[in-house]
Order: sequence, then C-alpha cells, then structure tokens
Amino acid sequence: MRVILVDDEAPLLRELAGLLSDYPDLELTGSYTDPLLALEELEATKPELAFLDIEMRTLDGIELAEQMLSKNPEMDVLFVTAYNQYAVMAFEVNAIDYILKPVRPQRLEKAVERIRRKRGFTQQTKNLQIQFFGKFALYQGSEAIKWSRGKPRELLAYFLANEGIWIDKFKICDDLWPESPPNQALRNLQTAVWAIRKCLRDYGVAEVQISYANDSYLLKLVDGQWDLRQYDKALMLYMQTGSSAEGRKAAELYREDYLAYEDWRWAFKRRADYAMKQRQLIGKLSSGRKMP
Repeated sequence: MRVILVDDEAPLLRELAGLLSDYPDLELTGSYTDPLLALEELEATKPELAFLDIEMRTLDGIELAEQMLSKNPEMDVLFVTAYNQYAVMAFEVNAIDYILKPVRPQRLEKAVERIRRKRGFTQQTKNLQIQFFGKFALYQGSEAIKWSRGKPRELLAYFLANEGIWIDKFKICDDLWPESPPNQALRNLQTAVWAIRKCLRDYGVAEVQISYANDSYLLKLVDGQWDLRQYDKALMLYMQTGSSAEGRKAAELYREDYLAYEDWRWAFKRRADYAMKQRQLIGKLSSGRKMP
C-alpha cells in the first residue's frame, strides 16, 4: 500500500516514518513538510493512504484532504493531530481514522488494520522457519532471509543456540571475537545486534525478540518452526514414553549434523553432542529398545 505523510514539523514526520517502517506492507512514497508540494506531487506519488496533520501553516489538513480527494478519490485519509476538536470535520471528508499525537504504536496498529480490512488487504501469513541441521538458515514463509555480512548471521545462531538464557556480553565477545581487543569486540557486538534487528525487521520477522539488560543479552523465540526444537521435543517424548513414532520423527528431522557447514568454534561441542544423541537414537530404534 503506497503511503504519503504530510506534517509541517519535520521531527514528527521522522517519528511517524519510523513507526510505519515496522509495516512491510506499507511503502512510503512521499514525506512532506509543505502541503502544497504534497498536493503538487500527488500524481507522482500515487498514494493509496495519506497521513495528514490538520493544523499547518500554509494549508490546513482538512482543505488539503479535500483537494487531494478531488484528484484521487480512491485514496484513504488518516488524520494525525494534536487537537481533538477537528474530529467532526475530519470525518466529513470521509477520513478513515483520526489519531491524536503523540502517536502510540498500539493505536497506529488498530488504524492500519482498519485500512487493510477496508481495502481487502490481509497480511500474508508467513511462518518463520529455522534450520539448524545442515546449513544454518531462516525462512520467512518460502523466502530465505539473506545477510549482507556473516557475523550477524553467526551471532543470531549463537543467540538461538542459547535461547531463553541471559548471556553476558563479555562471554559473547570471547566466543565470537576472541582475537579482538575488548573495546573493539564490544563495538563489533553492538553493530552485529543492530544488524540482526534491522534484518529481521526488514523481513517482517516478529517471532524473534532480543532483549538487553545488566550487560547481558537474551533471545526469546515466541513462535515459528525450528527443526532443533522439534528434534529435542520428539527425542524427549521417545525417551519418556518409548513411542517409536516420536523416535522416528526425531531421526527424520536430523537430516545432517548440527550446523554442519558452519565453521563456528562455539558450535563444535554441540555438533558432537547431537551426533552422539542421533547415533544412540538410531541404535535404539534398530533394536526396538527405549533410550535410557
């Protein structure tokens, strides 16, 4: 959905643009502090949705909306203003919504969802899939997530391998940048975390949450399909119940070794541990006996 923003205060424009960057189905085609320029470039930007301030110096948002809609009647208008006395006037020009400043992310989410429903747009469900057996990979739906640099990719795998555990930043530096001076390693870590968050945001991945507190990082995976987690669960059920179906399920999930193609030192011991688990599993399945 193509979107333009009009507000004569540049900081508020930047703030709103930042909030909208979390919506991969919205494409920002214009951002204006001059409402007359926004009107002049309407044919070039071709917006399907316009976020308009109301009180502006050169042209108020109500009049701007009327002129825009006369040129582009299919466009939706959403007013963002610090004043609530304009609500009646706003809806007289068929505004789809009216949000008061400061814009709260939860309120913006409701407005965007209303616009999606009106236009018949439904956010495509893209399940996150994580692959640890073989080559480390993430998929958002059928699309493979691509990385411009290798270290953020490795750090994400490291966080996932320690999912749900707070990890001291200095331990992370020792594990991933053992040869760098401490200050440089910390800068590398901060840069890599920023790159992970940006990449996941660009692909619309909300299932991975990275927190920072008390000089430590924590990754939580709130949803998604992960072959390693599925393997661990199936193996545990097999060990607890002796279910051959769960045992076979675990064995099939182990397509290749743990992070088999990644030359990451911190992963070597885990690779050996999982290889041993798999050998024991295959042996027990072959003999028909339950794992201890």
